[in-house]
Amino acid sequence: MSLTHFSLTALRTFEVASRYLSFTKAADELFLTRSAVSQQISQLESQLGVRLFHRMNSKLVLSREGEALAGAVRKSLLNIEGALDSLSSGDISGRLVIGSLPSFGAKWLAPRLRQFVDLHPNIEVRLLSYVSLDDVIANGVDIAISFVRERQSGICQEILLQDEIWPICTPSILRQSDPIETSESLSTYPILHTTLEGLDFGASWEEWLATLNLPAFDSHRSLSFSRAYMMIEAAMQGQGIGIAMRSLVEQDIHAGRIVRLFDFDVKAAKLIAIFYPEAAENRPAIRAFSDWIHGLIRVERPTLNVAVKNECN
Repeated sequence: MSLTHFSLTALRTFEVASRYLSFTKAADELFLTRSAVSQQISQLESQLGVRLFHRMNSKLVLSREGEALAGAVRKSLLNIEGALDSLSSGDISGRLVIGSLPSFGAKWLAPRLRQFVDLHPNIEVRLLSYVSLDDVIANGVDIAISFVRERQSGICQEILLQDEIWPICTPSILRQSDPIETSESLSTYPILHTTLEGLDFGASWEEWLATLNLPAFDSHRSLSFSRAYMMIEAAMQGQGIGIAMRSLVEQDIHAGRIVRLFDFDVKAAKLIAIFYPEAAENRPAIRAFSDWIHGLIRVERPTLNVAVKNECN
């Protein structure tokens, strides 16, 4: 069946509905009524002769045919958007939605993002935090920052850096207590942890101790936080000894709000990378952000920067 039989508007409406799995949310994004979205989907299904969605337990799910069409339409729309961007004269423009691990976004990216905006004032930037990279790719984020993972069909991955793990505390703890000179000394203080069950840029005491071949320490006084930025805030308030990725605490250390304990070089096992749809690889705004963040890390983290490795399926 020829493409001319189908409305581009209906295909766009279907693509948005397939991302949200909700006609109501699709209507909000497209500034339509829910009934208008439903009508366009029904017309498209009638033309195709297949069901694109099923309703299961009051939830909307894509049919097998719907999943196939959603991927094809999404890739085609991204190709069209990239072509239009490339044809545009003058400065790079448009909207760029960035999804980031919560603490990396809050403590590293957000304080620096103005630099990117100043370089590209015509790009409308939106920064989001998220829990699952799968959720990001399916929900309208243009480029995501997360840990390196196995290659995923249709997704490009560019490795950014391998960070270091640093124990930290407030200067007041060092002034009030005996010197902290060994790992055994740590067990006499409240220990701050970041729980790593959720996806965040947190560091692990276990990884730090194991890398240095140091025995685990016992502490009956400990606090756990679901996000690294919460743990760092508690450390700055003198609530205990914390552990964090260097990228998240270096500015606070330079400002004197916290200090680094020990000089051991412990690199984190997980590398961090940026991800974006393969179909958007040559989109000017994507390339501009990729070039900017790689360049910034090369300047700020010459010993931690990983040579750019672009992996696309």
